[in-house]
Amino acid sequence: MLVYENLKNEDVLKQFEKRFEEMDKLLRNKIRVEGPNLTFGDDALTPNTTIDSLYKAKEIWETKSFKRRTGLEITGQAYGRLDKATQISHDDDDPYSSYFAKFNAELGWNFFNSAFYQRKAGLAKIKYANELEHIKTSKDKNKAIYEAAENLLTMEYNYYIAIVLYHELQNIDILNQAYQYMLEQDKVSNEDLLDNINNKMQLEYELAQTYDLKDIENEPLYVLNPSIVTIDSVRLFEEIEKYNPDLRASYVEEQLLDTERKLTNYGHNMRLTPFFRASTYLRRNLSPSTNLDLGVRFTFPLYDESAPKRRAIETQKWILVENRDKLSEQMKSFCSLMLDRVERLNRAIKTEAYHIEQLGKYIDIRKNAYLKQPKGYNFILRLEEYNEYLKSMERMYKLMLNRTLTLLEIQKTTNFNNLQSLIIETPVK
Repeated sequence: MLVYENLKNEDVLKQFEKRFEEMDKLLRNKIRVEGPNLTFGDDALTPNTTIDSLYKAKEIWETKSFKRRTGLEITGQAYGRLDKATQISHDDDDPYSSYFAKFNAELGWNFFNSAFYQRKAGLAKIKYANELEHIKTSKDKNKAIYEAAENLLTMEYNYYIAIVLYHELQNIDILNQAYQYMLEQDKVSNEDLLDNINNKMQLEYELAQTYDLKDIENEPLYVLNPSIVTIDSVRLFEEIEKYNPDLRASYVEEQLLDTERKLTNYGHNMRLTPFFRASTYLRRNLSPSTNLDLGVRFTFPLYDESAPKRRAIETQKWILVENRDKLSEQMKSFCSLMLDRVERLNRAIKTEAYHIEQLGKYIDIRKNAYLKQPKGYNFILRLEEYNEYLKSMERMYKLMLNRTLTLLEIQKTTNFNNLQSLIIETPVK
């Protein structure tokens, strides 16, 4: 990858001197900024008022529909007799038994299939079913929000990292010229040039995945203030039980099963219907007659399957509780692993911040020494010192990005929209 032609020692030295001035200016004019955090959750994960209102309206209409089940029912019949036409069972001496049409209407009250029977449990079933559906819908919505948040946080950190990589690349490009010139003069081995070329290609590859060079070439160096992040683990585990959608859904499903168990009984399989009936007979030789009846119509199945059904529901409930306990432990275990990772990243960030501070002091001391002997020092070594400082910044920013994404994983697990309230950030001293 020898891309430079007609290199001269004076030209290469000028490139070094120009780059030294640029690096000194960049380090002198660094801009301190706070790193991106998780405050996005305060707004992004708040309830969706539109969806909430729709589910509320759905529950209201289903409740109204349930309450309209009064159990009142009207049945009727209308038919004509064919016995005279077919000469079957016709008594001319009994005019009252001779009618050619009959109409009757019956008003009954099917109590066991009305909203008055186990009314409280019926309304609770509607409430829990809607709440369960709402939780599952919200979970799907939040999944998309977390994915968008992860992309946003990664892009913000990658912006600062890309600027550092860009300046590393500029330094390596000048080193590449120097190594090529020295190789042509037989003053350096081919391995040194190949190592530098490989470093350059690696930087170009990383930058190609984030930002275009033209978008960051004139940007200053940004210094992200490092901090140590401490999370209140006790409160965190409490929030898992309160806000995790799977656990919340499990609790609601348990209440729904309890309600289903109450509604599973022999009464729902039987019919006991008091009724009032009016019957009218149309006769050929006599005026119509009307009969009024008051009675009870009933159906009692000779089997009762409600007891085993209740046992099945009870068993399903215990399965649900067992799975919920396992899920809760898994989530707490996962959060514990994430908290350990945060702690390790805290230590690494603190160490890298110390390295940056020491490298900065080292560069200042060395710069003063170089100024006293402008022609009598190793230009390559000096530029590599600047690059070590940039590499340390790059490492720290990547550590901070990994820590932020780890915090996001914790927030995804808890689904707590204000994780920032559980976090204490202490500046690295």
